[in-house]
Order: sequence, then structure tokens, then C-alpha cells
Amino acid sequence: MIKQIVTLLLIIITSVKVHGQFVLTYDEPASKFTTEQRQNYNKLGYMQEALPLGNGRLGAMFSGGIEEEHIMLNDITLWMNSKRGLDSVAQSGTRIGAYKNFEKVREAYRNEKYGTSEGSMEAMSTKYLSSHQPLGNYAPFTDIYISTEHSPEEVSNYTRSLDAFSGVGYVNYSIGKANFTREYFCSHPNDVVAIRYTAENSVMNLTIKVSSLHKITNLNVEGNVLILNGETAMEKDPVQFQKRICVEADNAKITFQDGTLKVENVKDVKIYVSAYTDYMPVYPMFKGRDFESDTKTTLENAVKLGYNTLKSIHQKDVSDLMDNCQLNLEYEPSNVTTDELIKKGPSLELENLYFNYSRYLQLSCSRAAPVPSNLQGLWNGHLKPAWNADYHTDINLAMNYWMVETANLPESFRPYVEYMKIIAKSGKYTAQESFGISKGWSMGLNGNVFGFTAPNKHGRRMQQSGVWLCQNLFEHYAFSQDKTYLEEVYPILKGAAEFYMEFLAPWKDGTLVVYPTWSPENAYLVKEFGKLNKQAYGASFEQQLVLNLFTDCIEASTILERDEAFREKLQNIIPKLCPQKIGQYGQVQEWPEDWDSPTDQHRHISHLIALHPGRDFSPLTTPKLTNAALVTMKHRGDISTGWSTAWKTNFWARLHNGDKAHQFYRFLTSERVYPNLFDFHPPFQIDGNFGGVAGVCEMLLQSHLRSIDNLAENIKNAAFVAYKQDEDNPNHFVPVAPDENLAKAPYILHLLPALPSTWQKGNIKGLRARGGFEVDITWENGLLKQAKIYAAKGGKFRIYSNNQLSETFSLKQGETLVWKNN
Repeated sequence: MIKQIVTLLLIIITSVKVHGQFVLTYDEPASKFTTEQRQNYNKLGYMQEALPLGNGRLGAMFSGGIEEEHIMLNDITLWMNSKRGLDSVAQSGTRIGAYKNFEKVREAYRNEKYGTSEGSMEAMSTKYLSSHQPLGNYAPFTDIYISTEHSPEEVSNYTRSLDAFSGVGYVNYSIGKANFTREYFCSHPNDVVAIRYTAENSVMNLTIKVSSLHKITNLNVEGNVLILNGETAMEKDPVQFQKRICVEADNAKITFQDGTLKVENVKDVKIYVSAYTDYMPVYPMFKGRDFESDTKTTLENAVKLGYNTLKSIHQKDVSDLMDNCQLNLEYEPSNVTTDELIKKGPSLELENLYFNYSRYLQLSCSRAAPVPSNLQGLWNGHLKPAWNADYHTDINLAMNYWMVETANLPESFRPYVEYMKIIAKSGKYTAQESFGISKGWSMGLNGNVFGFTAPNKHGRRMQQSGVWLCQNLFEHYAFSQDKTYLEEVYPILKGAAEFYMEFLAPWKDGTLVVYPTWSPENAYLVKEFGKLNKQAYGASFEQQLVLNLFTDCIEASTILERDEAFREKLQNIIPKLCPQKIGQYGQVQEWPEDWDSPTDQHRHISHLIALHPGRDFSPLTTPKLTNAALVTMKHRGDISTGWSTAWKTNFWARLHNGDKAHQFYRFLTSERVYPNLFDFHPPFQIDGNFGGVAGVCEMLLQSHLRSIDNLAENIKNAAFVAYKQDEDNPNHFVPVAPDENLAKAPYILHLLPALPSTWQKGNIKGLRARGGFEVDITWENGLLKQAKIYAAKGGKFRIYSNNQLSETFSLKQGETLVWKNN
């Protein structure tokens, strides 16, 4: 009997500890969202302390205020200060007829007109190519305030928490012998926010008020339902929206007066919220949803189901996804609140919580919505948010979706796919009107939900981004092996490649380069031309991505058995691309000219994109380029912004330096977070959260290399190599064109490639590997103990572990291979 009790206690203790890896807790409410904070996103408070909820489209944050609860709502389709409903060409944002001056612009690049003065590359791009159309910005939706008549001075035992495993938020406190409880969640299956207030040994008097920073066109009540209609300020065609709030309060009296609902003498109150805009992802109108009818119907259906059923459905929905992948590190719980845990500094507990919580953020801000997560994911309370809370395409949008593959949230990728369909449609007009290219499509540096693809309004930021965005599209196929999906996105991939086939042009050495371009946000020849000298030609990052895209298209067309002539053209172009170069300091050159400075510590390290998230630089296949990447990383230094710290975590993991990768992850989780664990750029940018999780996955499992010789016994001879050393110039590395056999080459699953020495014991469940596999890994004493490889799709793979390459394994769908450390 005693043994049974001890066993039961151990189970309970273990369960509490594991569950604690998902729970954020606080012993006080979040700060109030003051007018000063609203008007200045650099002011800290509500946005950094309130806790987020979301279903991918509809989002909320709750403060847990005692006197007054503030629930901020967001709809990911609600934008302002832009245009929609123009004709197909104009809606892209491109300047009509800009292509007529394109060669004049290019001449400035060929003549190396550096700087920012008249006639420079930058000035000519601004003058002739830059868009004059407003991009706009992501907008807040509405707010709900719930007053309680409770005084903070009377309250004891206050707790505010968010259970990321089930997606439910809680507030609990006592006043004397009375206990008060609140629950909050945002349901994906039923598309509503639901809130519950309960009282024990007391009753409640609640006042529910709604507001919006936008123009309110109607505010009324129908029975126990409060209805708000509004519209955002737009340059053309305001976006319409509606919110409905239903209050259930047993048989208590509910009154409506001056735009508020009042509930008196009640022990149990249930609040249901539905909300939609008129947005539809239909180019070029971007409207058409019957938002009023949908808001009404959705609310009625939710109320009919009832709170308990809604909650049960929601918890199963979230917990099933959260259970797919879990990190479990070995540590002793601190039993302190999350904000105190952060203040205590780096810890395994914080690292574990951050990983699991960031997966929750991912599924909360990107699921079945018509557009992807933006710079702030889903959550924004500012009419003028940082960087418009838009779609930045020089890393941020792509970075938002790195972890959906490896950390097993493929459901979150669909909004990205739908967005890319719009971008490809709009981008063909930008390709034609901006650059005179009749095939394919083009995308500039910034995007919105209205199909904006034009070059940035300033020539300094001239960039083509289709090649970067397409990397995620093919990666999704690599992980899923879903041929139907590949059929769906192949036209987008092909269109991007067709644009670059025409956009590439010979440089003075005869190789093909991309221009106009830049190496994102970084400058060169600063002493000569100033710190704004950024426009360039043949920037290494874009050349690397062109190779990546062309290789993906070769493989995709081979798998789909089409476009042989197109495939051959790509294979012929690839060796003509400008080579990657090692410069005078032993670094990977950021530009085709050796302009790098060893004192440059810029946050962007785009010229290592072939290391990560690309696949073409690796210690195992390109050691000289990898050593040059190490020099670059040392030049760039350690201290950086949130998202850059996350990217460096991935870089060091790909360099197989677990302790260095861990150094950055520790810094990210302890020094680059706000109290609610939102990423600290500063200000808030969610890409750091997602990039950090991707980095952890890369420490534990890598699968980007392919075995093209399955009889080879070592990885050097087995793996495909994308760059070969130039025989005439040993510091130049020429791109290699793959043949059709690459499409059949098994992926190599590298187990624990960068395990930190401080992670002595732990396990991770549900990592995804390319080729259609899921992997569980357990390690002890810093060494692999066991890995289970499950075939979600049937296929072949090889394992690389302890510097040894395995034979080729073949699993049928549903089969599992157990690999143990020998």
C-alpha cells in the first residue's frame, strides 16, 4: 500500500512538473493600457504584460485587472491607411510604365554610382521604380472593459495565468471569504472568444463596456447581445467590421444604458464574443464577406453549444496540437512567477517554457486565416504600430514560419500558402510594369493584406523577395511529401523562377547577378559614401536564394513529371551564377566585391542564408565555406536584437556548435523577452519567438542534407554538394546544377547535431524531419540514448550520429524505426 502511494505521488509530481512547462503565472494584473502607451509603442505596459489568446484569425489579450478587466481584440484581416478595390494593375502598387526607365536605373548600377546623391543607384531607383501607393498598417480591432466594483486593496491570493497546453487563461483571487474566478479562451473550432466569471460565497455586479479606436458606425443591443459596427480609415474603401457580445447570467437582471451592459447580483456570468470584417482574399477587391451575418450566426451557434461544450472542444483542439511536439529538459522547478523567473536570469526552466509557449503563440496567430501572421503575429493595440506591423520580406515573414515544419505545427502554414497565391497574382503586374518582365511575378520588401507587391517607396530598400518567400513553400513539401500540395504551389515556384531567369543579368566578369538589390539593411564603403550606401548588385544572399529556388524547381518539376525544357534551362543557368566568395579576412563575402568590414556588427547576416534556413553551406559538405561563415559570425558579434539573436541560434546550430547556439538561446529567453515572453526586438516582434524555437529544433535534429550515393559509407562522399571550388580561383565557389536524381535522394537525419553541454538529460517528442518523418529523441549524460523515427509518409532515409553514417533505411507509412546509441 505504501509503495502504491509513493508511486502515485511520483506520478502526480511528474505531471505537475511537465504541466508547469506550459504555464505562465503572475501574482498581479497587467498594467493598464494608457493613452501614452497607445500613442507610443516604445512605452512599456499592457502589450508586454497582458496574456495572449488566439485562433489564427481572431485574437485577444487579457489584463486580469481587478477593478476593470481590459480585453483587447484583434482580427488579422483588419488594416487601415491603404487602398483596395483598384484595377488589377494599380492594386499591386506598382508604378505604371516604370519599366520604360528600368535600363536607365540599371545603368547607374553598372556604372557603380554609389551613395545617395542625385544620379546614384539609390536615387535612380527612388526616382523611377519606387511605389507611390500607401502600404497602410495592421490595425487594432476593438476593446472590451469589464468593471467589477472590486478594490485591489481588498484582494488576496491573486493569480493570473495562461495554460499554453490547453489555451485557457485564468484569474483567481479572494476578498474575505469570497473567491472569484475568471476563464478566457479563443476557440478555433467555433471561432469565438469565451469568458466566464464566477463567484463563491458572494455575488458580482459587472459592467461591460465596448470601444474602438476606429469610427463606430452603430452601437446597440438586441436582448442580451451588444452589437458594435465600425470602419477603419482607408485611402480607398474603408474596411467594415462588426463585433457581437452575448452575456448569459442565469436569471440575473441585465440592463443596457449608454453603450454598456450591466449585470447585477450574479454568481456565474458567461460572455461570448464573435467578430468579423468584410475582408475576403479576392484580388483586387479584397472584400465581400457577409460579416454581419457571419458574426450573428457564429455567435448564435456558440451560445447554443454552451460554455462547457465550447471549452471542452477548444481544449482538445489546442492540446492535441501542443501534444504533437514537446521539449522536456531536466531541471528542478523554481515555483516562482514567470516575471520573477525571467528576472532570475537564464535557466533550463525558462528555456523549456519559452519553447513550449512559442509553439502556442504560433498556433494562436496562424491557422485557418486568409492571411499569415505579421510582425506582431496577431496582437496589436496601436493605430501606428512599429514598422506598420506589416509583412517584411527581408527575413521576418519567412522567419515566422521556420518552426512550423520542425516543431510539428504544419497546420499553421496554410495562411502563408493562401497569401502567396495572392502575391503571385499581384506580382505579375509588378514584374511587368516595374521591370518589363512578362513571365513570372515579383515581390518587393513590404507587403500588406491587399496584395501590395511593388518596390519599396524608397530606392534604398530595392529588393526582390519572391525567391526568399518561395523557400518556405518548398520546405513545406520537403517535410510533408504531399504531392497534392506540391501541385498546388508549383505554379508559384515556377513563376518566381521565371522572373529571375529574365531578371538576372551579366556583370563585368560575365557571371549572372541580381540587380537592383541590397544586402538587407546593411551598408558598405561607409567611409567613402556614408552609412546609407546600401543599394548594390549581386548581393550574396540573393544569389544563394536563386540557386535554392532553381534547385527546388528542378526537383519539383521532376517529381511532377513536367516542364523538362524549363528544368534544363535552370540547369544551364545555375553554373553561370556569380560564385560565392571568401574575402580578404577569410569571411564569406556579403557582396561580390570584397567590401566587408571585420568591425561590422550589423544585426542582419543575410549572406549566410545558405547556412540557414538554406541547406547549401554545411560543415559536412562545404568545410571551406563553413570556416568562412565562422569568421563572419565572429565579426558580427554576440549582442543583437531579438530576432537576430534567434537567427544566430540557428546559425550556430547548423555550425554544430551546441554551446554557442545555446548561448544565444539563453540570451534570447532571458534578455530578449518581455514579462509575457513576447520577443523583445525592441519593441515587440514575434519572429524572435518563432526563430528561437526553430533554433532549438536545429540543435536536436537536422535533415537538410541529401544522400545522392547510397553506397557511400561516409557523409562526405554521400551528400549532395551545392557549391564546388573554382579550380582557377580557390576562394570562389561555383553553384552546382543538380540532375533529376536529386528528387529521389534520401534525406540524412542528423541526430543531436548541436546538443548543448548544459542539456545533460532530456527528451523531445515529435520533431519533424524532411522526407515525411517524425522523430522522438532521448539523451542522457549529454549523449544520445534512443531515437524513434516514425514514417508519416513511406520513404527512405539515412541516419548520421556520432560521426557515423548509417545504411539506407526504408519505412512504409506508419512504421517506426528505433535507433539506439551503440
